[in-house]
Amino acid sequence: MKAILVIMDGLGGRPTDLGGATCLERAAKPYLDELARQGALGLMDPIAPGIRPGSDTAHLSIFGYDPLKVYTGRGAFEVLGLGLEVRGGDVCFRANFATVERQGGKLVVVDRRAGRLAEGHAFEQALNEISLRDLGVELIFRASTEHRGAVVLRGETLSSAITDTDPHEVGKEVLVCEPLEASEGARRTAAAVNALTRRAHEVLESHPVNARRRAQGQLAANALLLRGAAVMPHLQPLTEDYGIRGACVAGGALYKGVARLAGLEVLAVPGATGDLKTDLRAKAKAALSALARVEFVFVHVKGADNAAHDRNAQSKREFIERVDREFFGELLAGLPPGVHLCVSGDHTTPPAVGEHTADPVPVLFWGPSIRADPARTFGERAAAQGGLGRFSGRLVPQLLGYSDLGPKFGA
Repeated sequence: MKAILVIMDGLGGRPTDLGGATCLERAAKPYLDELARQGALGLMDPIAPGIRPGSDTAHLSIFGYDPLKVYTGRGAFEVLGLGLEVRGGDVCFRANFATVERQGGKLVVVDRRAGRLAEGHAFEQALNEISLRDLGVELIFRASTEHRGAVVLRGETLSSAITDTDPHEVGKEVLVCEPLEASEGARRTAAAVNALTRRAHEVLESHPVNARRRAQGQLAANALLLRGAAVMPHLQPLTEDYGIRGACVAGGALYKGVARLAGLEVLAVPGATGDLKTDLRAKAKAALSALARVEFVFVHVKGADNAAHDRNAQSKREFIERVDREFFGELLAGLPPGVHLCVSGDHTTPPAVGEHTADPVPVLFWGPSIRADPARTFGERAAAQGGLGRFSGRLVPQLLGYSDLGPKFGA
């Protein structure tokens, strides 16, 4: 039997999001509700109860890895997901294009996402021309989706034991990178990050794309915020542990990076943009096509999280409805028999909060091996009453187990 995991990023919510109900509960979603009627629901703590997860650590846990043991930082996954070469000793970062303004000699963040920038790739050449050779460091930058990007710093005796420059709040000063250990490598890396912050601001401030954005009344992407410094972790590919082939359909670099380390083939899907405009039918078709030749397909859908971070509950509800109509409508129409399906989120992002919270997320399992429970709709409160109960992470091992894939533990 074969399996599909669909992660709707930031799926979970709170009753305060839409007049006493979550966006998922308010959404018109006939396909998901029918899957719930035929399947079983539960609640998942992405890492463990009370732990507020990042997208990176949540996905590690969902794939069956212990993030407390293997996590080295988000940057490594972002870089790998963008297809950049990573060598031993490289330090990798997640980067945000941001809008800043100078206040009393300090750079203060106006928007951490530069209005959800769409032209990030237009800045690549200018940023890659920044020289850090005076510090003995080589810079590699690659733009990702919207405001996102990734940075690799390469040089001798660099260290990921440094702080972020991203203050994670509007109205706060861009942070000075500091070493977290008393080593020459940490000191040199922090100095390189601070030099990059200054030089990137100078390059971006005068870039013609930003001149055009200002003329059109848009925010200028005039700074880079770095976070998640990391060296490349070493993961045992789950494809080897389970003796299977796997594929990934995703738009965002982070999710592609986790999938690559887990041993999955990352598919190029035109229109899979990782934002609210992503081509959901194209993702469904790609998943069905991959399922013809592999045993496991991982599909990541980002838009609900984007809307929630923007505190737009109506947009989150509407995107969930689009996923139901366009993605699941297409997927279920072509799904062959004998397939197990799991639908969940990597964390809860309530629009009323605008950030990840520690609330558990709803989980739906469907397929020939699943014992149906009394649930009649897919939502947070229905999931709390579901037959799967409440558990932590490890969605992929459970899904593959229902599909009779994987080794036996013990005699």
